[in-house]
Amino acid sequence: MQDLFPIGISAETGRPLPPPSPEAIQAALKEAGHEPESKALEARANPQDTAFAAVGEVDPQDLSQTGWAVLFGPGVDPKIKDALKPLLDLRKSETEPALYKEFEGATGYQAGDTALVWLKRKGVRLDVVNPMLGIPFYLLIVASPESVPFEFQYTLDLYWAVGRLWFDSVEEFRRYAESVVAYEKAAKLQTTRHVALFAPRHDFDKATQLFVKQVAEPMVNGTETDKPIGKRQKYRIHSCLADAAEKQALHDVLSGKGPLGTPALLFTGSHGMEFKPGDPRQKHCQGALVCQDWEGFGAINSDVWFSADDLPKAARIHGVIPFIFACHGGGCPRLDNYSRLNSAKRVMADEAMLARLPQAMLAHPDGGALAVLAHVERAWAYSFRSDKGAAQVQGFRDVIARLLRGERIGQATDAFNVRWAALSTELAELQNQGGQGQEPDQNQLASLWIARDDARNYIILGDPAVRLRADLMPEIV
Repeated sequence: MQDLFPIGISAETGRPLPPPSPEAIQAALKEAGHEPESKALEARANPQDTAFAAVGEVDPQDLSQTGWAVLFGPGVDPKIKDALKPLLDLRKSETEPALYKEFEGATGYQAGDTALVWLKRKGVRLDVVNPMLGIPFYLLIVASPESVPFEFQYTLDLYWAVGRLWFDSVEEFRRYAESVVAYEKAAKLQTTRHVALFAPRHDFDKATQLFVKQVAEPMVNGTETDKPIGKRQKYRIHSCLADAAEKQALHDVLSGKGPLGTPALLFTGSHGMEFKPGDPRQKHCQGALVCQDWEGFGAINSDVWFSADDLPKAARIHGVIPFIFACHGGGCPRLDNYSRLNSAKRVMADEAMLARLPQAMLAHPDGGALAVLAHVERAWAYSFRSDKGAAQVQGFRDVIARLLRGERIGQATDAFNVRWAALSTELAELQNQGGQGQEPDQNQLASLWIARDDARNYIILGDPAVRLRADLMPEIV
């Protein structure tokens, strides 16, 4: 099996997070290809259909055609609904009456629902989306991942454009709603027409070396086949790579103190922190970003990671879209995804949680981020490497380019869903060789399984219908 490079560090050991055990891999491979959504994954991977999450007569950028919906989790406090009213009213005004929905109670999520079960109750199947059948294309889940599981979101997102919003306080919901509405109605923006890239490179660590070499540097400098990221969309780049990716540098970017001001999009690639259940730091620091300041394996502390507690009180992030590539950068399940079918399941947290750093970005008192794209559970180098070890960054580039063009984030991120579907289909085909008298390569199977789940676990935190207002960001001279 190709060397596994997790993009995360254990707070307990100061070393990279462990790969799945051989027992966990074998247990998962027995199930892989037989999941309830397998047929939908196979259909989604069809090269002729990869661009179609919504029916052809619907423009995915026009809310009056796609519709917009919110799904409130069980028992959501009515005060949260009141706090979100500015956002709900805005979206309702942008859609046709039949294409705005609020799902809750009997029409919402019921305990134990899978996405397929919920869709079936609505008379809809997991397929190309026709909003007129009852479920609008853009769907915001307002619920904790303990209340409405991550898996529900992953599966629904195969075709729908799904985001999630959850905070500890009603005030944070209000801040987020008011922040999005203010951005969408603003005559002038805080952000400027540039992308900020932040990526440490540690001399002692293969994962960060690979990320900078195969992802960050080609995005900044371009390659023989690709221009620097954003150049076609007339964005400039502010890069903080390797030695320049210190904690203070990220603080400066988020404070709008970079040479180009506040970026429209921030892309970070770094290790994310993992804490054991019961560690008092887990709630606030799970997924915190490890910066260049870290000196070596064996010990690590808060001086070198960037958590929600480090987000500047005077941050200038209103209207920014952060894309965080790191283990637990978006959240953490209760049980280890990679041992979930094993007899010995590893407990990762007392309950499933969202990462606090993106939550703090979304609900900043001075205006928050529009949405955050991030990874749940461990992230792996499979996101940007082929099974032969070569750079394979089309997914990253596609998503970022679409965001810079002003596409709504729920549509712009579809490349990850297509990759999940393609890898799932490839895994199933390789497994089927066993029924044809050919013994599949177990290492290749294991690599495909991990790569597949790695692609699946990207989520949007925030309203999936937000988009950058590129028209109000003039070119930087």
